[in-house]
Amino acid sequence: MEPNERMNNKIDETLRSLDGLERANPGPFFYTRVQARLDRHREGRTAKSWTFRPAWVAASLGLVLALNVSAVLMYQRQLTTHEQQQATETVADEWGIDPLSLDW
Repeated sequence: MEPNERMNNKIDETLRSLDGLERANPGPFFYTRVQARLDRHREGRTAKSWTFRPAWVAASLGLVLALNVSAVLMYQRQLTTHEQQQATETVADEWGIDPLSLDW
């Protein structure tokens, strides 16, 4: 037997083994399970989108604005306190008084 004949026999044998095959049919709720999995995937994606809703964006921007305003006001208050301390020290130096005794 030649190598080509053996190869042809093997090919024929392999093709004959496929003769008895039938078309595969999905199980009874296959499409329902696939649809449920797709729905879960869509729900997971939309659950993250709540962060970009207008109400959350407006609330976040309002919070950032309020924090910035409070930081500016606190900074101004500290400057005012610092200016008062400098004025007290200046008056104390001019009059020759202990600055701790002029604590207003």
